[in-house]
Formats: sequence, structure tokens, C-alpha cells
Amino acid sequence: MVTLFRFIYELRTNKLLKVMWFQDKPRIRLIPLPNPPEDVRFSFLNTKFGRMIMGTVQAKKEVAICFLYFVVKSDDETQDEVQKRWPKSQLRRDDDANQELTDKLFGGEKENVNEIPIAVLGTDFQKDVWTALIDLKSGQSCTYSQLAERMDRPKAVRAVASAVAKNEVAILIPCHRIVSQNGCSKYHWGGALKQQLLDYEKSIK
Repeated sequence: MVTLFRFIYELRTNKLLKVMWFQDKPRIRLIPLPNPPEDVRFSFLNTKFGRMIMGTVQAKKEVAICFLYFVVKSDDETQDEVQKRWPKSQLRRDDDANQELTDKLFGGEKENVNEIPIAVLGTDFQKDVWTALIDLKSGQSCTYSQLAERMDRPKAVRAVASAVAKNEVAILIPCHRIVSQNGCSKYHWGGALKQQLLDYEKSIK
């Protein structure tokens, strides 16, 4: 089966490693948030592409991912960055609360994962852009203008770029697949990481 990403994460015991394979086109469902959530639970994950922080909220009677960032320097600095991006939310570390979703994403025994709920806070246009990103296949990349054309909004390139920059869920909403016309690989977590992700996707295409 062609896969999107292979992640390796370390369990809390730090003794056992499991491998999780995502499908080529994982089923992702966006859940709009009417307001910034008051309570966000977060945990840290060790993945194939580096350490990450994942936040979850209760959205429509289910737990959904609301942010997924890479840790560039330290856990504390990353947590501070998250708090600045979510100023109206109280962040609470809760590994137990997130464990079921963590297992579903990274530690399941089955290759076929269930639908992944992602809670998003944004305008209708931003949600349309994030949906267009999700529709990009593994190993595929495009420019901002090409993404705007795919959305039938060819004159909204700047607005599309702004919405891409406001994506809170790395990997699952694959903003790393957007490249500039000159081939430059700018990325919030570094161009080298972005190129690594793109190269990996092409290698398993």
C-alpha cells in the first residue's frame, strides 16, 4: 500500500518503538470552532521527523487535534510559542488524555486508521484553503498561485498565502507541499525540514 508518512514515536516507557503507516490519502475531517477553546490539552511526541507538540480539544463530543507543531529548540520555548498563538486558551499538559489519539495516529497495529478529526479556527475562506491543502496528494507540490487556481480563485494568491501561513496542524494539513515559484523551500520550522518531508514523500510515491 502506498503510504503518506511513516512515523516512529517513543512510548512513555522509552523502551518500545512502534511504526505507524498513514494511508496515501488519510481521511481528515475539519471541525469548525466557533470560538477559541478555553481548555486545550497537549502532549509531546517523538516522530520520524523530529519532536512535535500536539494539542487537542473537545469538539462536538469528540476529541480533535487543534495544533501540531515541530519542536525546533526546546519544549519550553515551543510551549511558549503555542501560548502566544492561542492566547485565549488555557494549555494543560495531559499525556493520558491524548494517549488514545496518539495511539490512533502513531501507534496503531492496523494500517488503516479511522477518520482524523481536526478542529480549526478560521474564516470560511481559510477553511477552503486548508481543505485544498488536504486534497494535495503525497509527493505532490504546488505554488501559491497554483493552489489559488485549484480553488478557482486565481486572483486571491495573497489571501491564499496568508491562510496557508495560519495553518495550525503540520503534516496532516500539509502546508509543506507549497513551494515558491523560484523553488525556495521556506517553512516555519526550517527549509531543511520541509525539503526532508518533500523528499520522503517522493521516495514513497
